[in-house]
Amino acid sequence: MNHDCPVCGIPYYREPGYFVGAMIVNYIVTIFVVITAYLISRLIPPFWAASPETKIAVWLIASVCLSLILVPWTRSLWIAVDYWVEPWSPNQTR
Repeated sequence: MNHDCPVCGIPYYREPGYFVGAMIVNYIVTIFVVITAYLISRLIPPFWAASPETKIAVWLIASVCLSLILVPWTRSLWIAVDYWVEPWSPNQTR
């Protein structure tokens, strides 16, 4: 990930622990998507005959992959919300 935005110069790394909120948003979105997908999958007839342990492993791997895929978007969302709530200049850090 770049240290600053190449277009406007806003720093992506403002202070240690800045992206804890982004990790929380990532966790909430991942859990929401996985639980929704699981509940929808319970409504359709079973099409995959596998042991419960295998299904749990697949859901776990899918959750981890989804969480990793969402990292750039949740970080961007966190920066955008922070900038929207309290705008700062490109050279200003906290």
